[in-house]
Amino acid sequence: MAEDALVTSKRNPVSWYEEVIPVRGCRLSLEDIKGLYRDLHSINKKFGEQTIATLKRDPELTNEQWDQHKSFLLDDAFCLTTTVNGLRDQKIYAESVDIFDNLDLPKPIKSIFFTNVNSFKRNANGNEPINRIEVFLDFNKPDLFDPNPLVSAATPNDSYVTVNAQEITFFNAVQKAVEKKLTTHKTWYGAIHRNFAYDIGMWFIALPVSLCFSTYYMDQMIPAGSRFELFRWPLFIYFIGLSLIFYRALTAYAKWAFPVNILEENKDRAWNHRLVLGGFATWLLYKVASTAYGIIVG
Repeated sequence: MAEDALVTSKRNPVSWYEEVIPVRGCRLSLEDIKGLYRDLHSINKKFGEQTIATLKRDPELTNEQWDQHKSFLLDDAFCLTTTVNGLRDQKIYAESVDIFDNLDLPKPIKSIFFTNVNSFKRNANGNEPINRIEVFLDFNKPDLFDPNPLVSAATPNDSYVTVNAQEITFFNAVQKAVEKKLTTHKTWYGAIHRNFAYDIGMWFIALPVSLCFSTYYMDQMIPAGSRFELFRWPLFIYFIGLSLIFYRALTAYAKWAFPVNILEENKDRAWNHRLVLGGFATWLLYKVASTAYGIIVG
């Protein structure tokens, strides 16, 4: 049923508030997402009540019919439509918070999307509301062996919350809900997914360690003054190259084992891989310390 009264026919200049809030480095549960859904649903319902209060009554409707019509619009035009996608392309759609308790939810969950735009458009001749919300949460992992040549770029993840509102109270309320329910649930390792994290790790960790190891083992394998001394520097350069290739692979492995966003209900099985990375980091620290000690002491 189209509701012409929801459509603004004026074409006067308008102003609005808009922000795209990235959601990165978060560990969330379905309860956290349900909490955000409820808060945004409440904000949107209040906007709906204000909008419906401005509608002109249809003179052909009785008081009871008019009240029923307004109640229908509040429920049908001002709800949040939700789509949950699974890793194997399963999809489930609903228009209430009950979707998050549905036994048919995909496992594991790849992404969650909800918005107040679709329900409004079907009741307003395809027009969008003046206050709009979109939430997209991406729980996908990067490739284990990333062929992307842009190694300095942040790990791809499309999670965001977009709010576009003509009313500042609506805009501020959405911002506060997102901050309270989403962005406070940060992971401790989020920095590895940021821009230039790869470069910082290479220049301040990987390259110094590589130089230290290459120098030490070059001298161990081909001592100065030996008959194969000619191959010392080619071997040194070769070790450096291998070390940086290994660093590239290790970085991709770490980003896979510690993804950008985590949904607890997905029960990620990468815990063993995280233990492997922790053990390797401990061993590497020991080797660096022992090698440095060997170089200093001689």
